[in-house]
Amino acid sequence: MGLLFLAIAVVGFGPSFLLPLLEGNFDFSLSVFGHAIIMFGWLGLFIAQAILASSGPSRMHKYLGRASLGLFVLIMGSGVTLSVANFLEDLPQPVEARLDSIFFLQLWAFILTPLFFWLGYRERRRAPQEHMRYMLFLTFFLIEAAASRITFLPGLADDATFIYAQYIYLDLMLVPLFIYDWKQLGRLSRATIVGCCILFFYQITALVMWDNDQWLKFSDVLDSWLGTYWPL
Repeated sequence: MGLLFLAIAVVGFGPSFLLPLLEGNFDFSLSVFGHAIIMFGWLGLFIAQAILASSGPSRMHKYLGRASLGLFVLIMGSGVTLSVANFLEDLPQPVEARLDSIFFLQLWAFILTPLFFWLGYRERRRAPQEHMRYMLFLTFFLIEAAASRITFLPGLADDATFIYAQYIYLDLMLVPLFIYDWKQLGRLSRATIVGCCILFFYQITALVMWDNDQWLKFSDVLDSWLGTYWPL
């Protein structure tokens, strides 16, 4: 799953970020560079931890687990900074409305990212198998932005079907977890059920609020309020 997440990140951000870098184009802000390093760093940490855990308990796994606290703080800081900066950017319609809808998803990210991290960190000693599943859900949630950029997949390039197609493709990626649970436990684990309930509730609210007129009106008010206090 870690390698799959990494592949999605590379394919999703390849055209807009990775390929320009390989061609010598470094015309990106420092905040974008920093965010990219942090997020790819998390994917690398997730893969390393999965490899270490497969060999049994180890000091390195514990050391990296503690280090993940610092990386998590950086994820939250860079994510909030970029999200709010993009939200406050003055752009013509309908681009402005699209960014407002995306910001609704990012507001959810400010809640679910620490929730999944806390659930996983809490279970690290008493239920290691649950801990691993919550960290998988956290990483799964973090790659949504990359998955949404793979526009060659049917439905993702069409504004009318984008949000539905995105969640269909993402949810299909959880099938290996379901198969693993059934093979190992003969049932879905508690962490898998809890994680899916959280994700599906988020996705349902996202589908309801996407391009919602009431949200778009409220986002204008939020834009004005944040613009007053947020350092540009």
